[in-house]
Amino acid sequence: MDTHVYIDLFAGCGGLSLGLHNAGWKGLFAIEKNKDAFHTFKYNLIDKLKHFDWPDWLPVINHDINEVLKNYGPHLYSLQGKISLAVGGPPCQGFSSAGRRNENDERNKLVNSYIEFIKIVRPRNIFLENVQGFTFGFKNNKGVGKPYSLEVEDRLKELGYQTKGMIVDFADYGIPQRRKRFILIGSLDFDPQSFFEDLIKNRDDFLHAKGMKMGIILKEAISDLLRSNGVAECPDSVGFKSGIYSDSTSKYQQLMRKGK
Repeated sequence: MDTHVYIDLFAGCGGLSLGLHNAGWKGLFAIEKNKDAFHTFKYNLIDKLKHFDWPDWLPVINHDINEVLKNYGPHLYSLQGKISLAVGGPPCQGFSSAGRRNENDERNKLVNSYIEFIKIVRPRNIFLENVQGFTFGFKNNKGVGKPYSLEVEDRLKELGYQTKGMIVDFADYGIPQRRKRFILIGSLDFDPQSFFEDLIKNRDDFLHAKGMKMGIILKEAISDLLRSNGVAECPDSVGFKSGIYSDSTSKYQQLMRKGK
């Protein structure tokens, strides 16, 4: 296979895959349980962009990762040595400080499924993203437990991966909100510390090339969505109104409209 082939785990509607598409990577397949999210993913990245070389053995539908592990084990083992990158992170709801932050949330157990998938496929590199709360231990009757972030790092190290995790604030990279996320890089080939060093070193050039800056404010992002711009009948939901875009009023809005 090509050296830039990846698999997207817990893919959602395809944010990470879209970024990798724009960066010149090629997807093999993606796993996403939610039917609606996968419908959006399929429409944009599979049907429209033809971004995936989807294998014949895996139906092009929404999948639970545990069902994939159970039903397609031999096919997954056959991918060892052929996958450059696995991206995505287990669902964050149980870890998020914005929600109930529940250690007993069933979705937290998907961390184990994630590790099992990595163990079987053995991608050369790993990119895991999760909320900042992933790095905080849950309180229990013995004090504070081990953070899931450290648990994942330790288990990846047992599989032979070098690892490095950091909190990254995506507001520093042109996102119009304070959005701190835990990023974990794992690799069989290189020291992951260099990823974060390059990320910071190339930030200014990246923003300049996009015509952006650090600290984009909300007005620059969505002032073209104001109700005062007008409304129209919604084409696919009877009885609802759709907003009308104004002309773009910022470089950020111009960037978001590219390719539309």
